[in-house]
Amino acid sequence: VGPSPPADGWATGTQKLTQRPNGKPLTTPAKIPRVIEVHGPYQYGTGFPAVNGDGDLQPVDVSFPGKFAENPTGVALQNQYTSEFGVSVMSSFEVMAPTLDPAHWALHAGQPSDTCKHIPYTTDSVCNGTNVMAQRNYPCDSFIFSVFGRQDLNVTGEAQLKKSLYQCMIGQGLVLKQTLESLRSQNTFGLLVWQLNEIWPTGGWGSLEYGNPTFPGSVVGGRWKPLHYWYKASLFADVMASCGERGVCFVRNDAPAAFSGQLLLQATSLEDGGVTELLKQEVRLSAGPGEVTWFTSDAVAAIDGTTHILEAVVLGPTGAPVSWNVLPYATVEKMMLRPSNARVAAAKDGDDFVADVQVDAASVYLLLTTLAHGVFEDNALLLRPPGRRIKFLRSKFSPRSADEDWALFASTLRVEDAAGYRAASAVPPALEQELEQPSLIAV
Repeated sequence: VGPSPPADGWATGTQKLTQRPNGKPLTTPAKIPRVIEVHGPYQYGTGFPAVNGDGDLQPVDVSFPGKFAENPTGVALQNQYTSEFGVSVMSSFEVMAPTLDPAHWALHAGQPSDTCKHIPYTTDSVCNGTNVMAQRNYPCDSFIFSVFGRQDLNVTGEAQLKKSLYQCMIGQGLVLKQTLESLRSQNTFGLLVWQLNEIWPTGGWGSLEYGNPTFPGSVVGGRWKPLHYWYKASLFADVMASCGERGVCFVRNDAPAAFSGQLLLQATSLEDGGVTELLKQEVRLSAGPGEVTWFTSDAVAAIDGTTHILEAVVLGPTGAPVSWNVLPYATVEKMMLRPSNARVAAAKDGDDFVADVQVDAASVYLLLTTLAHGVFEDNALLLRPPGRRIKFLRSKFSPRSADEDWALFASTLRVEDAAGYRAASAVPPALEQELEQPSLIAV
C-alpha cells in the first residue's frame, strides 16, 4: 500500500521491490529533491448549505481569456505529472429529474435551506433540515454565478431546473478547461482528471453521467456532459491549440509522430454570426510528447469577448480538423448574445440518426440531449446560422432495437444554448453583496 499522492513514497517500512510491509516503521523521505507529481486542485461548488462543499459563496476564478507564459518543454527537461484534479458538477435534467419530486425541481429544491455544520479539515458537513438538495453533495451556485451571473436557484419547475443544470455543466466545463489548457502549456506529461463517471445522479465530479441503462433517464455508459465533448474536441487531442491574454498562443503535439499541418484562428461575431479569419499559418512540430510552438497574434489580442468568440482549429495534412477549440474571451454573462431561437428536428440519413439544428443567430454552447443510447458526433458547440445537421452515434450496447432507439431519439431530442438562458431570474436581496473578489477554491 503506497502513500496517497503527492507523497514521494516510503523511505522505510516496505520492501523496495514489492512495496509490501517489512515490519519496520513507515517513514517518508526527509528531503524531496524535486517535484515530479502534483495533486489537485479540487474546485468544488459553494454557496448553498449541503453535505459537501461550502455554504458560503466563494466565486470561482473564470477570468477569460487564459493566462499563458512561454515555458520550455520536452522530455529532457524537468516535468511533472498532475495525478488528480477536478471540478464538481451536476448532471442533465434527464437523469436528475427522475430522482426528485417535481415540487423540488430546483437546485435549491424550493425549500428552506438546511443548517449545516462544517467538519474541520474536510469538505464535509453535517446538515439538519429537510432540504432534499442538501443531500446531493456539491452545489453549483459559485460556477453558475461566476459564468452566467447571479440568479435565484430556488425557483422550481421543469424549465428552471433544465436551465440551472445546463448552466452548471457549462460552468464546470469552462473552469476545468482553463485548468487543462494551462497545464498543457507547461511541461506536463500526465493529466488524470477526477473523475470519469458519476456513481449516482448528484453534485459529483464526473464528465460522464450515471450510466446504468436500467435507471430512469440514464443511457448505457453514461451520457456525455459538455466537458467530455470538449475533451474529445481539443482538451485531450494529441495536437491542440489555445490562445490567451495579449494574444499569446501555442500549439502542442503530444503524439508519438511528427505533425505537419495548419493553424486557423477565426473570430465569430455574436451580432451577425459573421466569421473573420485572424490567422492561418503552417505548423510543423517534431514528434511528441511535449513539442510546443509559441507565437503572439495582435489580432487575437484585440478581440472584444463581449462581441466576438474565438476558435483555434488545427488542420491536419489533408486539411481536415484534428482539434477544434472554442475560446471565450468573456464570461457568458458579459457576452452580447442575440436570441438564437435554436430548434431541432430528428431526421435519418440512411441508417444514421441526425439532429437537424437551425439557429437564427450565433449559438454559443449549443447542447443536444436525448434519451436514446449513444452520443452526438459534436456537442456543446458554437453554431453559426443557419445551422447544420449533427449525427447521433447510436451505442452498439443499447438494450433497445434500432427501431425502438429511433422512436426514442425522435420523441426526446431537445436543444438548448446560452442565449436561451441569458436572462437571469430575480435575485434575492441576500445575494446582492455576496459576489466580491474571485478566488480559486482548492483543497
